[in-house]
Amino acid sequence: MFLCKVTGSVVSTRKTAVFRPSKILVVHEVDQNGVLRADTPEMLALDPRFGAGLGDYVLVAREGKAAAQVTSISAMPANVVVLGVVDNWSYEGP
Repeated sequence: MFLCKVTGSVVSTRKTAVFRPSKILVVHEVDQNGVLRADTPEMLALDPRFGAGLGDYVLVAREGKAAAQVTSISAMPANVVVLGVVDNWSYEGP
């Protein structure tokens, strides 16, 4: 699981049936302070039910099995999925 920030969205007038109820977001991994990590690329993530939007922090899984479990679709053709919208977090580092 990774903490990411939503940096954009993808609008598609035509998409496969399993994607229709979901949003497709552009997300970027952040560090413990919420700063975008320069060493990681942006990713497209499927938001199946949480309604995340631009600027939101989200928990993301990068594996197909998690996508299938969150959406209840066994053949989900996505490997990055939003697991939840983060309200706040704290970090006590070394």
